[in-house]
Amino acid sequence: MRRKSAKNLAMSAVCVALLIAVQFVLGFVPGVELVTVILLAFCYAFGIFYGLLSATAFSLLRCLVFGFVPNVVVLYLVYYNLFALLFGFAGRRKISVYIGLVLPVIVGALCLYFAIQPPPVSILYQKNLQIMLWILFGLMCALAVFLCLLLFNGKLRKKENAKELATVTALAAFCTVCFTLLDDVISPLVLGYSAEATVAYFYTGFLTMLPQTICASVSVFLLFPVLKKLFFRAANRQEKLGEI
Repeated sequence: MRRKSAKNLAMSAVCVALLIAVQFVLGFVPGVELVTVILLAFCYAFGIFYGLLSATAFSLLRCLVFGFVPNVVVLYLVYYNLFALLFGFAGRRKISVYIGLVLPVIVGALCLYFAIQPPPVSILYQKNLQIMLWILFGLMCALAVFLCLLLFNGKLRKKENAKELATVTALAAFCTVCFTLLDDVISPLVLGYSAEATVAYFYTGFLTMLPQTICASVSVFLLFPVLKKLFFRAANRQEKLGEI
């Protein structure tokens, strides 16, 4: 058992190092990140405990590379630990495809509402905000349509891997949206922004949500099956070693 725990801790350390390296390398490319898919697949395979351990270690150790920024540290600790709880739990149980369908429908409906009736903001933000909302609405619709095909297409419905991939992709897109919204709450509180500055921060941050959401959806859809297989293989190997 001790040997198994040591091996899993070593895998967590490798995961954290990989997360920091990937974030550093891709940090120069706006809106592109692979942290979501790597941590998602790791939590999915190794469970809640090692997922939380890796999420916390990543949130703190990245400060050695990127510097200590209080609002970012708080955001990462809150978001990625909740992220680890969600996908660590999901990896041990079958995710209902209906859950993955409801989330993009909710996000899409909100995007449609605010695209048609934009909130009162500066004219500098309004046009860009509407464009981002319409594109995000289209992305959510595409995810919802894909999930509906899985539900009602006889051949696809029998393919558990396809349903799992579509559901996980939808959850990853939803979590990416939540990351930006959580940042819009935490950063102004930690940094003590005024009401006007908080509103401006929200609309500025919202414009970065779209490329991040698209990147998360595409990267999870393409890389999750491969990373899941690799991490599950490593996790199963640790279990066999622990039995020796």
